[in-house]
Amino acid sequence: MRTFLAGLLTVGLVVAFAGPSDAASKKRYRYQDGYAQKYPNATPRQLQNARAYDRGGYYEQDSNAHPVGSRGWWELKEREDGGRRRF
Repeated sequence: MRTFLAGLLTVGLVVAFAGPSDAASKKRYRYQDGYAQKYPNATPRQLQNARAYDRGGYYEQDSNAHPVGSRGWWELKEREDGGRRRF
């Protein structure tokens, strides 16, 4: 009985410690292109639009869909204001 409980406890501990480490290692290498570090408060949608804008791909034509302060955000804010800058 003791051997069974010790084995069960060992298996439980191995499973408990193995799960989070795999998820943490995958998340760490998710964004290595610099956009996530440059815009830490941006949502994944905003980061995707910033990458697409800089690479010349498809991006949303809404300033709210870009990280604040990015090149695409500045250009779209200028277009939304009719060509005049308020800032």
